[in-house]
Amino acid sequence: MHPWRLRLTNLWNTYKLQSYRPVIPTEVDHTRLHQDLGALLQAPADWIAPLWRDYQALMTTKRHVAELGQVGTLSSEEAFVLHCLSARFQPPELIEIGTHQGKSTRRILDSLASLRLNTRVTCFDIEDLVTCFSRDEATLLLRDVTDSVEEDILDRYAPGIIYLDAHPWRLLKNVIEAVLRREDWLLAIHDCSPILCNPKMTISKDEPGLITMRTGHWERHVLAEVFGLDNPLDPRLNDVETDRHRLRIFGTQHGLGVVLPKALLSA
Repeated sequence: MHPWRLRLTNLWNTYKLQSYRPVIPTEVDHTRLHQDLGALLQAPADWIAPLWRDYQALMTTKRHVAELGQVGTLSSEEAFVLHCLSARFQPPELIEIGTHQGKSTRRILDSLASLRLNTRVTCFDIEDLVTCFSRDEATLLLRDVTDSVEEDILDRYAPGIIYLDAHPWRLLKNVIEAVLRREDWLLAIHDCSPILCNPKMTISKDEPGLITMRTGHWERHVLAEVFGLDNPLDPRLNDVETDRHRLRIFGTQHGLGVVLPKALLSA
């Protein structure tokens, strides 16, 4: 491409990126969140309410908000959703894909300890940037599982919970589709909020390193494709079902999505 054409293209892409500026909300409707959790888990309010009180005490004791933050990682409300999933299903394994510094992992580890669960935590990432947990608390594996989700995770570990906080399009699609082929794994996906969905993504699906809040995230694009909706901003995506699974995207800061096999509830 001629240099002046390349420059014009870069300027145009920059303009389009600047026109998309998500603002992460600071407040969450706790009443609605607890109602939605109860509906998904088929759990009464008197089961969720004491869990929330205990989790609030845990957050205060561990100084989660002050030391880990609320933006760009699991927020308190999103961590509470995982807390409820762990309390309800008591998973033998919890797999995290996309660990970075381990801020979300720290919340997860403290949650599991407070529930007195013997859940083993295994983290996958492509580089070691961990500062928030020790190697005797969780295992960190430096491995790209984009093309080996079933081999490296689903067939290797006892069925449990996968927490997916990585943004490449192909990785998202492969993990979600692999989980939907099974009926024994729970999947929680970060960054599924409509706020973080840029309907006019300007980056290629093959450029994983360029995905930021300024570009928009692929999560809703992938989920819409997998669940058969044309528009990633379609509100029906927030609560959609197949014959075997239900997807619920909660109204949290970043939008935590949960793919729940219906067989687990009946069991």
